Amino acid sequence: MYKSHCDIINPGDNVIIGLGDSFTQGIGAYSLETWKSMTPPASLYNIAGQFFVEEQGKNNWIVQLRNNHLPDYKVFNLGVNGAGNRAAVKELYLNPLPANLGNVVVILMATGIERFDFLKQSDATAGPEGHQKWQTIFPAATNRGSISAIDTEYLKQIWTQRNDALEFLFNVADAHSFCKANNYKFVFASAFDQFINKEQILINLEDRSQYHTMIDWDAYIPPASGKTFMDMVRNLEGLTNRLTQTDAHAYYQKLDVPSKYVTPCFHWSVEGCKVVAGYMFDELTKRNII
Repeated sequence: MYKSHCDIINPGDNVIIGLGDSFTQGIGAYSLETWKSMTPPASLYNIAGQFFVEEQGKNNWIVQLRNNHLPDYKVFNLGVNGAGNRAAVKELYLNPLPANLGNVVVILMATGIERFDFLKQSDATAGPEGHQKWQTIFPAATNRGSISAIDTEYLKQIWTQRNDALEFLFNVADAHSFCKANNYKFVFASAFDQFINKEQILINLEDRSQYHTMIDWDAYIPPASGKTFMDMVRNLEGLTNRLTQTDAHAYYQKLDVPSKYVTPCFHWSVEGCKVVAGYMFDELTKRNII
């Protein structure tokens, strides 16, 4: 948790809690001047998110949801750059709020379904303000120093798409149970992972398809178009149907500054965050959550 991303929460306050990864933390949501100041390639300059933290805190979609639509709410943004959904949800336990709050809405903007998170051995290895307390494992041949050996063994020994689907269901169920226990409201959506929807989860569960009912799919917020909120945002630029997600990633990486809605690091620009915030507000209103 970055202090710059969170208001001071007191009893009686209405609160929006954001869970997720870099998309929720606000990576990429910088001014044009900031983007122009980066040493090329811009897509890699701030990949760890350690720079421009105050701009992230000012421009992320959770803050824009409050600033543009819900001025009587406070923001508690627990987005963790690079995290998986396990870490995103566990941030609720690691950052408890006071009792006797007003209306509290928890929004999980789900991240990569294949990621798995462990706590680091020591807080001394964490980033500013202890923010990066998680070690995230990817099922791939990576080049991340000693952690790459774990990535490789995870891929060989543990990872399957079925396990991804089950772990995702466990994480959503955990978040929803936490919210019920604390009288919070809960919704979830997919930032960019096209495997996060009921139809795909059912396919990936294979012989365990009956377990899809462990979560309440009524809490899922589908995008206006495409399979993810990134699809929805880049569809405004006419690229969703013309480019696969992989090709789109490569297309934006070549840019020095954001297009209107998407950054060179393939995140939402300030305008993109504004679109996400507006759509989320409409959905929360329709569902009588706010």
